[in-house]
Amino acid sequence: MIAMSKLYPIVWKETKDMFRDLRTLSIIAVLPLLIMPLMGLSSIYLQRFQYGVAVVVDNDRASATIGNATFTSSDIANALARRLSLNGFTVYREESVKDFDVEVVIPRGFINNLTSLTSQALIKVVKRVGSSKAEVAISLVNAVASDLVRKVANAKVMLLASLANVSVRTESVIYPVVLSIGLVGPYGGATTPEEDIRARISRLISFSLIFVTTPSIAFITDSIIGEKERKTFEALLSTPVPRYSVVLGKVLSSSLVGLVAGLSDATGLLLFFAIPSVIYGVNLLGYLTPSIVATHASAVYISVLASLAMIMPIIIRTGSYRASQAASLSIIGISSIVFFISLYVDLPNLVPLVKYILYVIPYTHAVIMIRNAVVGLTVNSAVHGLIALAESSGLLLLSVKLFNDERIIYSKT
Repeated sequence: MIAMSKLYPIVWKETKDMFRDLRTLSIIAVLPLLIMPLMGLSSIYLQRFQYGVAVVVDNDRASATIGNATFTSSDIANALARRLSLNGFTVYREESVKDFDVEVVIPRGFINNLTSLTSQALIKVVKRVGSSKAEVAISLVNAVASDLVRKVANAKVMLLASLANVSVRTESVIYPVVLSIGLVGPYGGATTPEEDIRARISRLISFSLIFVTTPSIAFITDSIIGEKERKTFEALLSTPVPRYSVVLGKVLSSSLVGLVAGLSDATGLLLFFAIPSVIYGVNLLGYLTPSIVATHASAVYISVLASLAMIMPIIIRTGSYRASQAASLSIIGISSIVFFISLYVDLPNLVPLVKYILYVIPYTHAVIMIRNAVVGLTVNSAVHGLIALAESSGLLLLSVKLFNDERIIYSKT
């Protein structure tokens, strides 16, 4: 049984040392508050500030009718130019412009082919490689083209129906098959589109954990290796404090950094979703329930504790700054991989071999905690949180077992 009276002096000492460096603590607290909202602002505003150039050229300059409907190449070119202009593009109408993101050309014979019953009309699109604005432009061109396709198809169906003297519902001919998409929850019951959006948001929430694992690792490394360099570790080890108190005390005090980061990151997350709510009037903030925010903060702390537990055996075994830095990079790399995977993969639905390998990593359970909390699997979320804590506890026990006074004091930094 761990005696808290023997653990307290180490926690008190380390916490006092930590709060002497208020500048670093302030940075740790403020960065998540800035990073998440700035991500939201950049995703909303920077695309508007990005300069985009589009060229729309009408080489056909023709018109034709299908039944009672008239189609002209100039109207189509104007519709393309208008859609691009409304979305922030500078639009030119001459082919002589060469520095463009996308060029849209209506070739000769376009209207003739468009109104034919045996030919297809072609719109030529040229995009600049590597331009993100080109991708936006192509989606806008596709939207205009889809609207044109619907109008032309409707006119052709009505013309053929009148020639055949039959009654036709154009939608039945143009769209003979439609999809009916329903939504079900984790237990198979019907659910709402809001729950689907909330589940998608959970991926972003999980990915945000990537920002909080580094500070605590830096603190624990300095707490041990730095104290060794300052020649104060010998004095600490000469006291009657049990060795497990040294290990656990330093971990618990460093994890307070994770607590600060967790609360800050949760606040930053609220700000991230508040930005589009204020700017566009879309209440994304309403998708974050108190339980989701609380689970996110818990997952942050668990991730921080896992990082400390993973690096601690290496630090106390080697006592080297070089080895600690290599271990830090490895742990940050592992956490980045898991959190990045969570953007695209449902971790619980992986094949067993891959899933159980990832389950060995505590970060995996932190991600699943958030995912399950979002879809209402509260008990399952708590179970994965406990598994992550159990894995971290096992690593801390290993650290206690590996703790060796002589190795730490006399090893090279």
